[in-house]
Amino acid sequence: MKKAGILVPELMRNLAVKPVTILYPFVEVTVPEGFRGTPRFVSDKCIGCRACVRDCTAEAIEIEVKKIEPSPEEAAAGAKAQKKCVMILYLDRCVHCARCVEVCPKDALYMDQEFANANFSREALRLVQE
Repeated sequence: MKKAGILVPELMRNLAVKPVTILYPFVEVTVPEGFRGTPRFVSDKCIGCRACVRDCTAEAIEIEVKKIEPSPEEAAAGAKAQKKCVMILYLDRCVHCARCVEVCPKDALYMDQEFANANFSREALRLVQE
């Protein structure tokens, strides 16, 4: 009976306090400043140095460099082959540390504000960004 006497004042204090939790899927949530979401890729800025791949401790990033040959008409006009980089991100491995963003010399990576990445299959957590 002694314990009930201790709980009653605590109960009375908490009846007047607003809940701390949020009804998440029903209420829109804003992310705090400095939140590290999902790494995103801007292929036009990427030079294919793979510094992000080297420094990713979770081994969650792959960079593929594809060579794009010019069409015969463009080649006749003097156009050269171009390269296009594609990033494959494995969200099931990524720890959202933002190290890849820090080491990119050309700012080809940035962190977005996305936080709801849950899925039922590992294949859906493999993002190919061109």
